[in-house]
Amino acid sequence: MSDRRIPRSGCSVTPSILLCAGVCVGAVGVGALAPFASAGTPAFSDRTAEAGVVVSHSPAYGESFLAGGAVGDFNNDGFIDIYFPVGGNAPDRLFINNGDGTFTNRAAEWNIAVSHRGTGAAVGDFNGDGWLDLFVTSLGPAGSSQIGQHRLYRNNGNNTFTNVASAAGVNFSSHIAPDGWGGAWGDYDLDGDLDLAVAGWQTNDGNRLFRNDGDGTFTDVTVSAGLSNVLNVNGFAPRFADMDGDRYPELIWIADFGTSQYWVNDGDGTFTNFTNGSGTSQDGTEMGMTVADFDEDGDFDFYVTTISSNNLYMNQGGNVYLNQAASAGVVNTGWGWGTVAIDFNHDSLIDLVATTQSNRQYAFLNNTPVGGALHFNEVALSIGLNTNVSGRGIANLDYDGDGDQDVVFFPRSGPFKLFRNDLSGADTNWIRITLDRGDVTTIAPNGIGSVVRLTIGDRTLMGRVDGGSNYLSQSELAAHFGLGAVETIDAVTVEWTNGDVTTLIDVPANQTLVVTAGAATVPGDLDGDGSVNPADLAILLAAWGPCGACPEDLDGDRTVGPADLAILLANWG
Repeated sequence: MSDRRIPRSGCSVTPSILLCAGVCVGAVGVGALAPFASAGTPAFSDRTAEAGVVVSHSPAYGESFLAGGAVGDFNNDGFIDIYFPVGGNAPDRLFINNGDGTFTNRAAEWNIAVSHRGTGAAVGDFNGDGWLDLFVTSLGPAGSSQIGQHRLYRNNGNNTFTNVASAAGVNFSSHIAPDGWGGAWGDYDLDGDLDLAVAGWQTNDGNRLFRNDGDGTFTDVTVSAGLSNVLNVNGFAPRFADMDGDRYPELIWIADFGTSQYWVNDGDGTFTNFTNGSGTSQDGTEMGMTVADFDEDGDFDFYVTTISSNNLYMNQGGNVYLNQAASAGVVNTGWGWGTVAIDFNHDSLIDLVATTQSNRQYAFLNNTPVGGALHFNEVALSIGLNTNVSGRGIANLDYDGDGDQDVVFFPRSGPFKLFRNDLSGADTNWIRITLDRGDVTTIAPNGIGSVVRLTIGDRTLMGRVDGGSNYLSQSELAAHFGLGAVETIDAVTVEWTNGDVTTLIDVPANQTLVVTAGAATVPGDLDGDGSVNPADLAILLAAWGPCGACPEDLDGDRTVGPADLAILLANWG
């Protein structure tokens, strides 16, 4: 079944399979959340020492709200690695995943064991060569007042990075003084390469939008894109996200002192400030954010942490929101910072985790009753998230490859923390989806910004691949879904940012699925000829044995074996 380019408001009838209304692009969820089964039991535990990621944030700056980091598969072996900017009094760390639940600091080998006042990080393949690069906001060496200290580490594909920030034109974001908080990747002009948004808090002048010119360089388009007013905010966390369904991502600029802004993408390279019309807060101090379809109505909502009264902005359509944090039970996290939206108990409902400087962390379990109003219960201590570090950044990842989402905390002046999720119980199925643009260069690398929908009966679950930032930090580039008792997904639909749509039918649960743009959509069709036949069998058998993220690994267990053969044979013909 081939891809077809269609607008999100249309429906697709493919040459080989008629897609029912539930797979119609633009179809909305049922609006009444209903878990697929009773929830599993999440049990988080501190695995920092066991995993070999022992390091403490050691800042050489006075600001009390800095500490971030990012996760990503930097060596393309199928396992998620961790980058931690230590803060200036010690070299940064790059923990490469050994694939056995442990990590080794390879920062020196990779040429990034640098001591500098690093603040945050964002991961994305900016030059489209298939290797994840790393943008790091920085205030420079201790005591320095020189601008031009941000770092853009180009991944050379040979286990080394090279800092190309100056040549690329992104080594500074403020023209006044060192400044730089969160960074985020996204393709705002939908030309197939990743653009960069950088927030600045100290000078306001540090808030910038850099357009990727496709030749290894960037152009500051903050003013020409209509974003002049963003220079008036005390920026913390910018984020690209398509909130109105037209494929062009909006820019949500979370900021201090009631200066957050909401920018609608006009689709012509410019943005319109819709802050006042959006219903988003202008009277609070907002810190971190996360984006998800919390109420399963087919559009994205977003959650924002604050000092005292958090905001849950529920999408009403037309870039208008209603704050339902209080009624949903997620209004309080003390002094909140980073936050992520994950289904940590695999019941198919999206939960929340937030890190704070209030001597504890928060986890909100989505327990919305069938047909009832959205509601969460706070359960952090009961599920083992009991660290009292003063958190700033946070990221979710599946570092041990067991299918559930683990969490890392990036603290201020405290020890880095890795918490493993050991989810137990029957009915805890899942799927984790990563995207590969293949040869389709009109799509951003890793499919950043693309929307993933799962059709299961009369429900449609929606996720996205996100280029950050939640607060100085970024999670893995994957769309993860808990499935409860569901063992087979009726349809997995990827709405690529260029308008193409890929749909896979009858997809088995409990796998990391790599969906490639322009590739065949029948599991087991390894040569892309539209059918599964002896040629595909030969390809699979030739790859038999352990592998990383290879296309022959149909069930996502990093080994080509009998389970993959069974999937191929089930689709024979």
